[in-house]
Amino acid sequence: MFRIYSIVLVTCVAALLLGGCASVSSTSDFYLPYTTEVFPPKAKDAPIPILGRAPKERYKAIGRLAFQSDLGWRFMRESLLYNARMNGADAVILKTTDSREQERFVRVPPRTDWVAVPGPVFVEKRKNKTYYQTTSNYIPVFRPGYVERFVDVIVGIDSEMIVFRK
Repeated sequence: MFRIYSIVLVTCVAALLLGGCASVSSTSDFYLPYTTEVFPPKAKDAPIPILGRAPKERYKAIGRLAFQSDLGWRFMRESLLYNARMNGADAVILKTTDSREQERFVRVPPRTDWVAVPGPVFVEKRKNKTYYQTTSNYIPVFRPGYVERFVDVIVGIDSEMIVFRK
């Protein structure tokens, strides 16, 4: 019985951990090109400035990236840079940002675990050697259910990818 609960618990934890993991490449689904013109991708380490307002130089907006995620500001920044590099942008104009808390509750049901309790020790002597053998008894331990509260921070961005005109 204990083994079944431990397998279910490990499966649930793995699903939560792996299900919440997203890569920055998956955010390319949220990129909307403004033009049919294709720009060559930039190198992976190419510096891409993230601007808070439109630059004074002449530029052309080539696309928009707007989405929300609960993976934090660092993930959002890396997503901006990844999409800018993949689409050949020279810079990103970050038009708006948003952050809000979302509360959720998870109900953990009650369960019974079986805990091993050491039993008596048996001593056996054979051919001038002593062997010790222990046995284990299992007793049920009731774990009451509970409700756990989680607060997720949802971050949203709206940005434009631009190329500078010469």
